[in-house]
Amino acid sequence: MAVGQKLEEARNRKGISIREVSESTKIRGDYLSAFEANSFDIDLPEVYLRGFIRLYARFLDLDQESILADLAIELGVPSGKPARKSFGSITTAEGEENLDLVNPKSPIAPVNRNFLNSSLTKPLFFASIILFLVFLIIITLIYAFSGNDGSKEVSAVYSSQVDEVSNTSPISTGEIKTQTHKLKLVSVDSIEKLIIIDGNNSIKEFKNLEKDWEIEIKIEKSFRCYCSNLENLRFAIDGKDKKVDGIGPRSFSWAP
Repeated sequence: MAVGQKLEEARNRKGISIREVSESTKIRGDYLSAFEANSFDIDLPEVYLRGFIRLYARFLDLDQESILADLAIELGVPSGKPARKSFGSITTAEGEENLDLVNPKSPIAPVNRNFLNSSLTKPLFFASIILFLVFLIIITLIYAFSGNDGSKEVSAVYSSQVDEVSNTSPISTGEIKTQTHKLKLVSVDSIEKLIIIDGNNSIKEFKNLEKDWEIEIKIEKSFRCYCSNLENLRFAIDGKDKKVDGIGPRSFSWAP
């Protein structure tokens, strides 16, 4: 099961909304929606992405290490190779992780005395602690500002004005252009939130849609969708109606 689906189902079991999770964890609501849509190619450094996913999993009472392992697979980390550690993690000579980036109150595991007494490694150890404290301050500031729904934000991921954010690079000489499809969306009843992410990770977000609302947009390659009221959504690709099953907040994807 995908990471996003696990997070979404765990939140639904608790009976809480994205907004309630955002208020409790101080993680932006649009990030949470993207995580549940299994979209991790957003404008976030890996250290913050892993930290947010760990915090969200902890809040939902999920196995954090299992979720992070699944995330590594989603991010394409080669099997048999450990995931790259962030600067927010300090390791002992035995390779055990002592400091937790997301939970600064977690205890520090015992450190090998021979390792600390080494005249070569001791300066590196204390330098690593200083780096950790700097990253901890940065993350604290991010948490402090990410939960402010009333502030005016310039987001590289989502925009309330339904702007499209393109993360694609220019097509190099000789590269074949991607195929474009026409996606038509229709609401048969009200929909609170609808997010469309096409194959080039271009994102469109729509909110508070009324009955009989419809729109036609162009997509590249394929698309993923998160809908808060999936039973009220209908869509067609290049004029051909497609079937979508599900009730309540769900995610699905389409590819030719």
